[in-house]
Order: sequence, then C-alpha cells, then structure tokens
Amino acid sequence: MNEQKMIEKISGIHGQSPFLSDAELFGKMLYSMDSFSKTEDFFENTPPETVGHNMAAAACSDLLVCGVKPEFLIQTWNIDDSEPEEFYLHAARGIESVLNHYGAKCIGGDMGCSSPWSWIATVGGTVKTAPVQRKTDRKIPFDLYLSGSVGDANIAAFFHREMPRIELREPVPAHALFATDTSGGFFDALENFRRLDPLLSIEIETIPYTEHEPLPFPEEFLLIGGVGEYELLYAVPAGCSADGIRIGTGNFSGSGIRFKNGGIMKSPPPDYREIPPGQWIAATKQYYREVFQ
Repeated sequence: MNEQKMIEKISGIHGQSPFLSDAELFGKMLYSMDSFSKTEDFFENTPPETVGHNMAAAACSDLLVCGVKPEFLIQTWNIDDSEPEEFYLHAARGIESVLNHYGAKCIGGDMGCSSPWSWIATVGGTVKTAPVQRKTDRKIPFDLYLSGSVGDANIAAFFHREMPRIELREPVPAHALFATDTSGGFFDALENFRRLDPLLSIEIETIPYTEHEPLPFPEEFLLIGGVGEYELLYAVPAGCSADGIRIGTGNFSGSGIRFKNGGIMKSPPPDYREIPPGQWIAATKQYYREVFQ
C-alpha cells in the first residue's frame, strides 16, 4: 500500500491539507498523533526501556520541530503475549523518562490487543507564536541546520542491531522558516520540503554522520535509509544564529536539492515499508546511483 496516496485520499474526505506540518494547530494548542510497532520500527533487538524512550521521543519530535514543547501525552497500548509483563512496564518507564525531561504528563489512554504489539500516542502543547511548518511564505535566502548527527539508526536496521537511543532535543527556534524531522530518514525529510515548494533550492555542504565502523557500502546509504533518526531539520534566515549543526544553504531560485559533491535529488527515496527487508540494500543502491552517479 502506498502510504502517501492513502493519506491524500483519507485527508481529502476530511477536508484536510496533509504534509504541510508535522503537527496540527487547533485553537491555541498544537497536536500530533503517532504510532509504533515492534516490526515497523525495527525494535526486535532493542531493550524495552529504550523502546519506550524512543517511541515517546519520536512522538514529541513532531511538536519540537514546530517550535512547541510537549505538555501532555495520551497513549494506547495494544499488547500481546509474545512479551512478558515486565517488557511493557520497562517500556512505560522509558516513556515516562522522556515526559519528565520536557515537564510533560501522561494524562490517560486505552489498552487493547494486537499481534505484534503496537503503541499509539497523541501529544499536545500550547502555541505561543505561529508554529513552524514545512513550507514558508518568506522567500528569502536561508541556512539549513540539523539538530544532531545521523546514520546510527540506519546502521542498526541494516545489520539487525539494537536501535540507538534517540537524543532529546529542544524546540526549533521561533524564527525558523520551515522545518521537519528525519523520522523517515534524511532524504525523506528533504522530500517533505520539496513536495510542498517546487521553487526550493538547497545545497547540502556537509553531513554530520554519527561515528561508525567501516561500512560495506557508501556512507550516503545512511541518508537514503528510511529508518527514523528523529533529528530536527530546519532553515533559518541566512546569517541568523541557531543551535545545531549548519549543513547547507538555500534560496527559492528553483534549482532543486543538490549536494556539494555533485549529487542531485531527482525523486523520492525508497519507502522501506513497501519493500521486503531482503531488498532494502538493493533499493538503496539503486537510489544512490540515481542521485550520486
């Protein structure tokens, strides 16, 4: 099933405009809902407390990338007997540790059954200024920032390892022009921007990879991979200061997304949820050739 097309069809029924933002504004509150499962999010080899931490951190990132700090969380656990009770209790402690970091509270939820287990969360926070979206009306030169290094989650997925613990970030600055998170990988985040603005021009100058061992494939595979790193990718007006790592520049001249080494982004990256695991590397290799060769 093509997720993007399904989102467009269902959103059309409800009269919504999908993809414009990582979270939705209603009144003075910003809301986001996210879901996770053992298999879809590559948690098979990950300790339960890290699972809980990562799910909560990922859910909160949708607000952070809009410039809003989470204040509450409502959760639904769909559990099965393949995991002992202690698994869910340790995962809950991981969730609570993230909420404590942001000063947020879990205010309730629901519990059901599914196999494999899944977790759904709604997070919300108060909006003090206009939330940052994935598209801006201010067509001015900008610097592109990333909140931290990338690559480790995709390495874990490629080699069937334990998922790394997601770093907890602060909200993007209020003066950010546009932003999204790397929940579907770095290239997927770029596609979020490109889908909404055909005049967008970005040159990626450097990529802050997480330190890793030598790989049997090009390092750029870690950018193409669709496993969530949940770093915040955002633009600020050129010359303005921001936390994070400056990775490139841009404007709205319509030249697309390019890499300093000569790569050009021509199409969306592969969606691993639509590809059998045994074909991930082959699909990534094919896309790498399209962009960088």
